[in-house]
Amino acid sequence: MSQYRSQVREVINRNTVISLALDQGFNAFLPVYDGGVDFILHRERDGVLRKVQLKGRWTIDRKYLDRDIWMVFPMAGEWYLMPHDVMVAQAEAEGVTNTASWIAGGGYSKPKPSAATITACAEYRMGAIERVVDIAGHEAEQAG
Repeated sequence: MSQYRSQVREVINRNTVISLALDQGFNAFLPVYDGGVDFILHRERDGVLRKVQLKGRWTIDRKYLDRDIWMVFPMAGEWYLMPHDVMVAQAEAEGVTNTASWIAGGGYSKPKPSAATITACAEYRMGAIERVVDIAGHEAEQAG
């Protein structure tokens, strides 16, 4: 089972995010081929479309630049859905793009983001899954 642990975690995280997105009126679609997009969120009522890359933490990578990709990641007990290029601009302002990780490797992640990073991402917060679970449980009780 340990060889599949990361795959299992990714499925759990994807289902968590999709549950949060469904609560916000989105539907989810899985691409046949993963060319950098793990899933697509679409909200029919206003036509909002998000090409989503799922990560286990705040992450930027050159391969996602200028592709209108949205990163979804957990941070401080909440999930965030944020445009990758906005995250890169935030990283530039913080000096992250001057690090060897970004310059030589083309990527950067924050396993333990600062309070400033969390605050800067606040408008992209999806929420905690507990709220969606509580609502679903309450609705099931009312129906049954």
